[in-house]
Amino acid sequence: MNNKNLEALEKNEGTLKAYTEDLEALVEEEANKLKDAERLAAIGETAGMVGHDIRNPLQTITSSVYLAKEEVKTLPASREKEDLTESLGAIEKQVSYINKIISDLQDFVKPLNPKIEETDLHKLVEDTFLNNAIPKNIKVIISIEEDLSQLVVDRHLIKRVLINLITNAVQAMPNGGTLTVKATHKDEMTFISVEDTGLGIPEENRNKIFKPLFTTKSKGQGFGLPVCKRLVEAHKGGSITFDSEVGKGSKFTIKIPSKARRPNGWKQVEQSS
Repeated sequence: MNNKNLEALEKNEGTLKAYTEDLEALVEEEANKLKDAERLAAIGETAGMVGHDIRNPLQTITSSVYLAKEEVKTLPASREKEDLTESLGAIEKQVSYINKIISDLQDFVKPLNPKIEETDLHKLVEDTFLNNAIPKNIKVIISIEEDLSQLVVDRHLIKRVLINLITNAVQAMPNGGTLTVKATHKDEMTFISVEDTGLGIPEENRNKIFKPLFTTKSKGQGFGLPVCKRLVEAHKGGSITFDSEVGKGSKFTIKIPSKARRPNGWKQVEQSS
C-alpha cells in the first residue's frame, strides 16, 4: 500500500471515528429526551389524577386553620397564644407550598388557551403581592410607568408567572435584600422585570433553568421557571429572559405586547415589608 492510499485510509478512519462519536452523542441525547418525555408524561397523568383529590383536603385544612386562627385571636395574650399563632402560620405556608406544586405541574402539562382581556397592571401587581409573604428583611420597590395602566393579557397566567418569579426572588435572598418589580414599555411592547439582590445563578446552571425537572433547591420540583416560560409564551409575541451575577442577584424580564397606554409619566411606589 503506497503512502497516498495509507493517508486516505487514515483520513477515512478519522472521519468514521468522528462520525461514530457524533452518532453516539446524538443517540444518547435522544435517549435522554425520551426518558424526560416519559417522565413528563407520567407526571402529567399523575397531576391530572391526584390534583383534584389533593386540593379537596387542602381546602378543608385551609378552612380549619382559618377558624382556628379566629379562635386564637380571642384568647388572652400569652406565650401559648404566640406559639399557636406561629404553628398555624407554618401550616398555612406548607399548604400554600403543596398547592403551588400542584399548580406548577398542571400548568406545565395542560393545554393553554389564554383568555386575553384588558387588565389593570397596577391591580395585577398588587394582587400578586397579596399571594406572596414577603419577609420583613426584604425591601420591596414597585416602579410602573403610569401609561401602562392597561395590558391586554390573560391576567391569571401573568399573575402565576409573577408569583413564581417573586417567590424565587425571595428564596434567593435568605439574608434579606431588595426586591424590585418594574414595568416599562418600548415599541408597542411591555417589559415587566422582577429583580433581586440575592445569590445569583452560577454560570453552569444558566442554560438549564428553563428546562423541566432541573432544580438546585433542596425543596423543588424543577417546574417553576419552565411554567413561567410556557405561560408567557402562550401570549403571542411573549418571551422571558434573565440576567444574573453570582453574589449580586438576578433579574427576570417578561416581554409582552402592550396596549391602551396614557402618557402621564411614572408612578413609583416604595414600601417596606
